[in-house]
Amino acid sequence: MRNALRNHRLVALCVAGAVLLNFPLLTLWDTRTTLFGLPLMPLALFAGWAILIGIAAWIVESKRLPDDDGDDGEKGR
Repeated sequence: MRNALRNHRLVALCVAGAVLLNFPLLTLWDTRTTLFGLPLMPLALFAGWAILIGIAAWIVESKRLPDDDGDDGEKGR
């Protein structure tokens, strides 16, 4: 059960990443505005990418999930 929930979360994160880093939402950042002298578009791309990586690492490295019963799926051990 633990792996199934983790897999569902990772698939949802992948879909969210595809939506966030796709054309319609990227046009929101395509302006001549700069932040600390850097264009806003690349900053938004790298920030979104870093956040997605951080969330993926958090999901994969989490120790216990709410429905975790301590069973690793291996029977007889």
